[in-house]
Amino acid sequence: MKKTLTLCVLALASCTAPSTLHTIADRETFNAIAPEFSSYVLADGKLTQEQKDRRLLAVETWRMRIEAAEVIK
Repeated sequence: MKKTLTLCVLALASCTAPSTLHTIADRETFNAIAPEFSSYVLADGKLTQEQKDRRLLAVETWRMRIEAAEVIK
């Protein structure tokens, strides 16, 4: 019974928002990578506008997910 309860608690915990440390690490990774990546995308003449837009949207949604997780904390 005790093992089952522990497993249930762990399963429920995995459904919650990311941990504070995970959010901090994700923010630091974003701050290190996103500005240079965005600059590269905008300057790359081999990419079509659609390709640039998709890549920049990925950066934007990454930022939004981090900000949402930061608000939860």
